[in-house]
Amino acid sequence: MGICFPKAAHSKYKDEPLNPKPSAVVPTSSSPIYCESTPEPSTAPSIPTDEQSYSEAESNLPRVQLIGDMLCPFTLRVQIALQFKGVVVDPTWLTPADLTNPKLVNASPTGKYPVLHYELHKLSGSTDAMLDYIEETFEVPTLIPKPVEAEVMQWVAFIRDELTPIVGQLLYDGSPLVQQELEPKLESCFMKLDSAIWEHGKQGRFFFGNQFTFVDVYLIPILLLVDVAKFFRGIEISTLHSHLLAYSRAMHSFPNYSPVRMNTELLKGAVAKTLVERAPSPLIVMTVLQHKSILSHLERLVALADGLPVDKLANEDSGRRGVAGKQMQLLWKMYGRLLDLMQEHAQMEERVIFPAIESTEEGMSECALADHARDLPVMNGIREDIKGVMALEQGCSDHLEGLQAVVKRLHALQENSVEHYHEEERDLLPQLNAAGLGNKKQEELVSQSIAVMEETHGRLLPFFLQGLEPHEISQYIGLLHSSCDGGKSRVFTRISFCLKNADDEFKEVCMAAQGIISELATPSIDKAAGSYCLLQE
Repeated sequence: MGICFPKAAHSKYKDEPLNPKPSAVVPTSSSPIYCESTPEPSTAPSIPTDEQSYSEAESNLPRVQLIGDMLCPFTLRVQIALQFKGVVVDPTWLTPADLTNPKLVNASPTGKYPVLHYELHKLSGSTDAMLDYIEETFEVPTLIPKPVEAEVMQWVAFIRDELTPIVGQLLYDGSPLVQQELEPKLESCFMKLDSAIWEHGKQGRFFFGNQFTFVDVYLIPILLLVDVAKFFRGIEISTLHSHLLAYSRAMHSFPNYSPVRMNTELLKGAVAKTLVERAPSPLIVMTVLQHKSILSHLERLVALADGLPVDKLANEDSGRRGVAGKQMQLLWKMYGRLLDLMQEHAQMEERVIFPAIESTEEGMSECALADHARDLPVMNGIREDIKGVMALEQGCSDHLEGLQAVVKRLHALQENSVEHYHEEERDLLPQLNAAGLGNKKQEELVSQSIAVMEETHGRLLPFFLQGLEPHEISQYIGLLHSSCDGGKSRVFTRISFCLKNADDEFKEVCMAAQGIISELATPSIDKAAGSYCLLQE
């Protein structure tokens, strides 16, 4: 980082005289305001201390005032750019409560933040404009090196216009449908960034090697949000993208980010509060998470069935036959649980969801009901097939034919279920919102659903939760908690009892669920400071 040399502001930025009166914004207690120290008068000569030398050097640097949200990634971009340019920042950090203060109009006439003051210039709202202003006003060192100027602007546009909206929506929109739609797009973005860092970053640890550019300014705050999204949504950069992963780990020590590094725990608290306030439709969340668990268990079941010896040669191995016998026992147990779960899920849809949808437009659920009628005999038939195969002599022709039939029917059930659930999520579930069912009404329907699915939320709950990702378990337990009178109802007491007394095979998932329940019993997120910056400029 070098000392910058400011020039006259570009004519496209409107000059606004700074208010000579003190700012009406009162800094929060955590505001790191940088002030020059006034030395005490002394008659004796003194040797300048390091602090005094630093203060004198700082007084020769340009200073700006920055007003905004300390937990906003857009504001962080401005901070990083100013840090790189060697500009001294006098920050005033706002809380959401500050925005109710009518005097804040003096700080931002447009009501938009952040606000950047430098000499006679005041910019507010658009951090893209602020970053352009910073680059043009403080020319040296540059964030757009001439040799790579076109590529820098290309990657800035990609991060700003593609990556940032995807990460923002994945983090702040709790709908599982949105997650399913956007996760492949995020993975594609990660792949492009990983390839670019490998290509451009060979000579150093920044995006363009040893040159810190606007690409780093734009990318660092978004990768910080990806770290937070891992906590709430299970999103993370996989080891397949090793170059991007290494960059995201190294960025915390970058000299132009480390001094303005954001407190991730505070950011998590702010995001948690925002997610509570923007909770998605509970009935849709419940239904989609049940679909995900069922399909996850079906995938495991099909994989187990595919590993069975279905030909005569494989059955001639005595060791393989012993393993196959145990696999059939496991298949029987797993399928029995899954069948009960799928049947209760279908009953819940038929008794709760479909009637709610039909109240807005008759005939909407006819196709789904037809699928239920088609699949129920198949599901029961598979259970009888497994039972019949287990009764036959292992390795005989009838046994092998029966095994092959079971495997084939399980594959067909999996394909039908994937298609059926996809159609429900695409065509039916959005109708719950179109029907004007608010969250309060949907919570009532969730309570009805829990009552219908008594086994799923009783003895089968550990099995059901085993089919979900950790962040999905947290989401589902939270949904149950809020729908059961904040965990005070008898139903939730029974749920807690089932988790505490589950079989050892579910020990890990039950411990995780119990931990979530303990956190919900003492909700710290209500005390967390929210953030009014939600990745929307």
